[in-house]
Amino acid sequence: MIHTSAAGAQEVETSPQAQAEPVPEMVVTSREQFGRVTYRGLSDFLKVMDQVGSSGHHLRLAFKIQYKGGSIESEPVQMWADYDGKEDEIESTADGIFLIPYRADWEAADAKLVTSPHSGTLEAVFLLEVTTDPGQTIPYAELREGAKLVGRAIREFVRPAKGFSTPDIDELDFLCGPLEHCQVSASIDGGDALNRNERVRPVLKFSSKLDRRNPVVRIAATAEDGTPGRIYALPLF
Repeated sequence: MIHTSAAGAQEVETSPQAQAEPVPEMVVTSREQFGRVTYRGLSDFLKVMDQVGSSGHHLRLAFKIQYKGGSIESEPVQMWADYDGKEDEIESTADGIFLIPYRADWEAADAKLVTSPHSGTLEAVFLLEVTTDPGQTIPYAELREGAKLVGRAIREFVRPAKGFSTPDIDELDFLCGPLEHCQVSASIDGGDALNRNERVRPVLKFSSKLDRRNPVVRIAATAEDGTPGRIYALPLF
């Protein structure tokens, strides 16, 4: 079963506060466990995320999913939606980043999210893909509002879990794919580069000062061969 938290999984460093939060379960099972969990448990959350992605806020949901332990840890993960006697493969990148869409037909059929057989466990890092053209400027307010909507969607998703509370998203840490040898740059206004964290990733920290200023944010990613890379944001609370 995949376990995920808004601050990410094992390979992502989080603040002590984020590490102390309970971890909600995501509805994914192994192929050997067909029928135990369904897509419907995620559908309301994904529906909100679909609205975020289509409303000009330049963010959509993504999960970095990988095997942890077991005999086939290095093999890529595959995932399908199983419903009405058929399987639809869920889009992923070579890095194992999945874009799980909202699909009304999957919800109506109570589809099951299943993965390829594995002997270990799966872990996921919750990411947001930044949907923008290379070098395009994005108004800070759009990312800020998008992050607020994402926070509300997360709270709606984990609400049934007793004792789980999720504060607002405080910052977005930008990374890019392919994850190996990909470089991301981010700046605000006329070119002031964003500060970088200990992992050398640009960080956009939300603040009342920036809320009033509403600068433009320019983000670009470059793969090792010089081609544009996909841009992701790791939300931290």
